[in-house]
Amino acid sequence: MYTINMALNVIISAIMVIQSVIALPFNTALFFIDTEASVFESGDEMYTVIWSTSLPGTGWVTYTYDGAEYVVKDLQNSAVRTEDTVHSVRVPKAHLDHNTYTYSSQQIGTRRAYVAVKGRTVTSDPVEFKGYAGQEQINMLVLSDIHENPYNAQKAVDNFTVQPDLLVLNGDLVSYMTSVLKFKQILSYAHQFSGGTIPVIYTRGNHENRGTYGPEAVDIFKTSTRGQYFTCSYGPISLLCLDSGEDKNDSDWTYAGLVDSTSYIAEETEWMKTLSPDEDADYRVCIAHMPNVNNRYGFNWVPILTDLKTDLFIGGHKHRLNFEYRRLNVPFYQMLDGGKTNDDGFIATMLTFGGGEIRGIAYDDQRNLAGEHTYVIER
Repeated sequence: MYTINMALNVIISAIMVIQSVIALPFNTALFFIDTEASVFESGDEMYTVIWSTSLPGTGWVTYTYDGAEYVVKDLQNSAVRTEDTVHSVRVPKAHLDHNTYTYSSQQIGTRRAYVAVKGRTVTSDPVEFKGYAGQEQINMLVLSDIHENPYNAQKAVDNFTVQPDLLVLNGDLVSYMTSVLKFKQILSYAHQFSGGTIPVIYTRGNHENRGTYGPEAVDIFKTSTRGQYFTCSYGPISLLCLDSGEDKNDSDWTYAGLVDSTSYIAEETEWMKTLSPDEDADYRVCIAHMPNVNNRYGFNWVPILTDLKTDLFIGGHKHRLNFEYRRLNVPFYQMLDGGKTNDDGFIATMLTFGGGEIRGIAYDDQRNLAGEHTYVIER
C-alpha cells in the first residue's frame, strides 16, 4: 500500500509540475504587485510590511542596517509562504526607521514535497521610510468609516497644510470582509494615505468582522498578541490600539450563530489588565472603532483605561465628528474622528501633538472647516 501511495503521489506531482511549466509563461506575464506596501504598527517595537500580488507567490523585504544587508522573508513557522497573494513581513522598528527598503515577490506555479516550479520575481522601487525623528510636533492623520469611498476621503485630506507623520485607520474601511479582494482594498487605502513612508495603525471596525476573510485578515498583521490589538509608541506618544468587535450581540440573527466575539473580547480584556501605564510618555492615547468602551460584550474598559492614565480616546463608528464627545463620565478626553457622513460626504481629522497639547482640526470633502479643538494634557 505504501508503494502504491508513493507511486500515485509521484504521478500527481509530475502532472502538476508539467501543468505549471506549461502555464508558467502565461502566469509570469500576469504576475505583478497589485497593491503597494504599507508599514503597519504590530506591537513589541515591530512593524509589519504588507503588500499583495496578482498571483500567489513568496515575499521578502530587503534593507541595510548597521552595515549589514537583511533579507527578511514572509514565513509561516519555518516555511516560506507560497500559497497567498498577500505578503507580510515583520521587521524591527529600529531597522526600518529613517531607512530605505524594497519588497519583492516571486511567483510560484506549484509546490510539492520535493519540487517547486518558480516564475519571475518582481521588486518595488526603493522606499524611503521616515519614522520618528525627534520632531517637536507630531501630526497624526485619523480616518475611519471610509466604506469603499476613498475619493471623498482624499478630498477631505487634501485640505490639510501639513503632512502626517503617522496614519490611523480606525475601522470600517470596507463594509464587509468576504474575500481577499476586500482586504486588498484596505491595503490600497493604507498606501494611498501613507505612501509606505510613514507608520500605519489599523484598528478593526465592526464591518470588517463580517465575512469569512475577517479572521484570516487578522493573522496577516502578525501582531504581538495575535489579535487585532496591541500597544505601540511614536516618540512621546504611547498608543493602545484595540479591537472593539461588532456592534451587535453574538446572538443577533445576522451572524447565524457563527461568531463568538464575547470570548475574543474576554481574552483582549485580560490582556489589557496586564498592561501598565507608560510613565515616560507625554501623551497616552487609546484608539478603538466602537466608542462605547464601557460595555464591550459585558466588559467595562473604562476602569482599565483610567488605570492606564489615558489622556485621549479616539473612536469612530458614528459617522460624525465630535471633539467633545461626552457619552461617558470618564477622567479622559473622548472624541469621534468623523469619517463618511450623510450619503457620500467625508470628514478627515488631523491631530497635532506638541507643547503639552493635542490640537485637532478637521475638514470635509467640500473644503469646509468641520471643527477644531485643543486638548491640554496635564501631568
